[in-house]
Formats: sequence, structure tokens, C-alpha cells
Amino acid sequence: MATDFVEKFKIYLKEDGKSAKTIESYVGDIGGFVVYLQGVEVKFQGELKRFYITSFRSHLIESQYEVATINKKINSLQSFNNFLMKNNYCNEFVVDLRKDRMRVAFGSEKQVEVFSEKQVERMLFYIQNQENVSRRDNMIILLISMSFRLEKIG
Repeated sequence: MATDFVEKFKIYLKEDGKSAKTIESYVGDIGGFVVYLQGVEVKFQGELKRFYITSFRSHLIESQYEVATINKKINSLQSFNNFLMKNNYCNEFVVDLRKDRMRVAFGSEKQVEVFSEKQVERMLFYIQNQENVSRRDNMIILLISMSFRLEKIG
């Protein structure tokens, strides 16, 4: 039964010295993977197939999971694949992080928040009282306001 593999994986992680949070995360990810396989009518008996990994990854993308979450789940699958190999349930590595992890364009990991003109003016007003702000913070606010003004010109 598939849940037996998940339970044995949990024991393997404990014996490997993983933290409680890591174990919880990996076991949850693998539990979700097993549920996915059951949903597509695959009876998992310890043998991972490359198609299972690519299909699950596509499912995560279609379900609009964040890139970081997908990559975390892929890492969990790699650890699970290692466990299956070490215990002779599986005879090949089917998870390839170079192929399976999602890549993100540099700088696009998070959405950037931009200050409004009113917010910049409030910060400039605030730093007028030198007792309120350190020299470092004063410089940061001045740089922000300069870049804001340059952006408006350009």
C-alpha cells in the first residue's frame, strides 16, 4: 500500500537526523504526490517512473502553485527517490533537479512594490527633523526619493 511507503520514508528521515519540520514538510509533499497518483489511477508500489514526476510537476504548474513551492516538492521527491533506491524498491534515479526544478528569471522572484509620490513626500518631510532619523536612514530616504524623481523624468 502506498501509505506504507510514506510511513517508511518518515522513519528513514528520522534515522537520517532530519529536523521535525523537514520531516513534516517532506512527508506532506510525498503524501500529496501519492494522492495525486491515486487520482490518476496509478497504484504506487515503490517503483517511481519518470512520467510520474513530469506529470505531477505539470499538475502543480496547472494548479498555479508558486515556483518555490513546486521546487520544494521536487526536492522532496528527490529525497523520496533516494530512499526508494537505498531500500531496493526502485532501481533508478528518476528525479533530476536540473530538469525538474523550475527556473526563474533573475530578479523576477517577487513582485516589487513601488512608493507613490505621496509616500516619498511623507518620507522626505519626516527626515527634516534630524532627531527622528539616523544619518544612514536619512541617506536611504534621499536615495529613494532621487531614484523616484529620476524615474518620473525618464
